[in-house]
Amino acid sequence: MTQCDVILTYCWNRVGYTILKSLYAKGLKVWAADTSKKNICSMSKFCSGCFTYPDPFKEEDAFIKVLKEKIAELRPKVLMPTHDESVVIMRHRDEFPKELIIPYESAEKLLMLANKAQSTEVARKAGVAVPKVYQSVDEVKRYPIVFKTVIGNSAKGVYFPKDKVELLRLMDEHKNEETLLQEWIGGTDYSVDCVRWDGFCKMSVYHALVTKTDGGGTTTQREIVDMPQLEAEAKKLMDAVDFRGVCGLDFRYEPETGRIAYIETNARFTGGLATPVAAGFDIPWVMYKLATEGKYDEQIKVRIGTRTKWILGDVITLVGRILKMKWNPKELKRVFSFRGFDAFDDFSKDDKKAILGEFSYYFEKLIKNGKLNP
Repeated sequence: MTQCDVILTYCWNRVGYTILKSLYAKGLKVWAADTSKKNICSMSKFCSGCFTYPDPFKEEDAFIKVLKEKIAELRPKVLMPTHDESVVIMRHRDEFPKELIIPYESAEKLLMLANKAQSTEVARKAGVAVPKVYQSVDEVKRYPIVFKTVIGNSAKGVYFPKDKVELLRLMDEHKNEETLLQEWIGGTDYSVDCVRWDGFCKMSVYHALVTKTDGGGTTTQREIVDMPQLEAEAKKLMDAVDFRGVCGLDFRYEPETGRIAYIETNARFTGGLATPVAAGFDIPWVMYKLATEGKYDEQIKVRIGTRTKWILGDVITLVGRILKMKWNPKELKRVFSFRGFDAFDDFSKDDKKAILGEFSYYFEKLIKNGKLNP
């Protein structure tokens, strides 16, 4: 009989790869599933098997049908979504076997937290520091500001208009979408990774050294820092919604003023997952143990100063900066640096074939869509 302890979905990227490596190291048989045939997980030697499914966001029913068939065949203990497909899966939770463990919140709570306007309001009511929200263009007195669609990830749908003309143009372009206007907060991006489950609550914080897009968003280099004040802010929101599972909360922090501002919640594994894992906070394994046994008794000590690098992400960053003619010598020096990192998001010395799968996937998407951000 085919062995399968865990099925991972949405496995084309480095997040799935980090989860795969984590669970494999603990002796689990992990199958990777995605819309693509070749990707970083399917080509990894840590993968026990793989299969493809239809696009969960375009062919929801067909996606669920394939997933149910493979679950019946492989009989995994855990189905572990890694990204926004979790909403689709949890919407159909009742169609899966009751004994199958899917460690995620309800689709309704996931959607509420994914909505940047709704989660910001919940955070504000919970006493979390948030940026000023503008209700109209006339309220804006200083530029740049932040203009964003309320649904989006990897900095998609986020803009920083520098004047009223640019803002009005963006509002017209997105007139059929729900959007949010917020004040611009200086400083850099900080992210709080959190696992909260029936009395267990553990967090770690990293800050961005390099981001793939201007103004923040997806990080390609990160460093673990000691920021208890950010953990406290994150806990306020998690307690307010009684969150259960894994998530990441993004903040801006201005060192000069000490100001903190909540940006958004990713109610799933975050893009920077490799950083806390490398630092000793093995989030996928912690989540697996909590979901399957209801407890986690091992000591967790997060190593401050741990750094990780997403190799392909830095390549994409470099290409993007060149195309936009935006040169930052300090940042470019970091892009070309491979020293001083404790781990790489998408590369392991004993699994060199995997990164070829990642490059293959991104190249295919670039040819198909003309975009470096799939």
